[in-house]
Amino acid sequence: MSWRSVVITQPTKLSIKNRQLQITQDKDFSMPLEDISTIVLETPQISLSSKAMSMMADNKIVMYSCDDKHLPNGIFIPFACHSRQLKVINQQLNCSESFNKRCWQRIIISKITNQAKVLSLCDKSIMSEHLQNLAQNVNSGDTKNKEAIAAKGYFSSLFGRNFSRNFEDICNTCLNYGYSIIRGAIARSIVSYGYLPSIGIHHKSELNNYNLADDFIEPFRPIVDLWVRTNINENTEFNKFVRAELVNLLNADVYIQGKLQSVNNAINIMVASYTTAINQNDYKKLELPEILPIKIHSYE
Repeated sequence: MSWRSVVITQPTKLSIKNRQLQITQDKDFSMPLEDISTIVLETPQISLSSKAMSMMADNKIVMYSCDDKHLPNGIFIPFACHSRQLKVINQQLNCSESFNKRCWQRIIISKITNQAKVLSLCDKSIMSEHLQNLAQNVNSGDTKNKEAIAAKGYFSSLFGRNFSRNFEDICNTCLNYGYSIIRGAIARSIVSYGYLPSIGIHHKSELNNYNLADDFIEPFRPIVDLWVRTNINENTEFNKFVRAELVNLLNADVYIQGKLQSVNNAINIMVASYTTAINQNDYKKLELPEILPIKIHSYE
């Protein structure tokens, strides 16, 4: 089971030898490919062979490129790695509108419930109770837009009355970075299970190649929100240590299927349960995470 996240911040040569990723810098490092889930390339000064990229794809490693501000702007994920992909895609395309609406209802209930948990952990009990009530009133397809109503109170309560997701500040930079990392991990899992990431449950944009990932990320966003609220202030620098901690949220504990799992494992469980839900035409089979106080998962 892969679990390592690798962040490259200085000039590096990446190569493969004996199924080990060789990292050549001032000093040389190596690690088994099978242990790696994520690689973030933060510097343009990286030498990487096509053979190495092919081996990464074979091992279902997701790799991100970053822009000049160190924000992920590209993603490399495996392609056609499911043995019965056509069957899976046909099932995905044939999902009924009512099934998709019920899945979206379940996702939004989970998201708002997790937002309420974040507020509770941050001693915002009044708004937390308000969000819990909203979660209980989400209807099929969330046609009453409880998600947006919750978001308005949630962000102002968590980050301050004047906070806006449109601002270019340290909080939003960290939120966007953390969301991008989790989104890429979800895209990798979606592809691994044979789905087309562009075919969403709720998101339908023709300009978005990752509509399904943008559906499934919703219950995971509050994990990033909680970390940023706890660790970031206006004087924080968006440095490599902050970025490494955000990447490491893939190894944070969540609760799913009655067990503690890392975010990475929970993503795979969620996508696998989506397959079960489709096969049995039962949206209640879709398993979603419950967030916990942030603690890095202990792998046995």
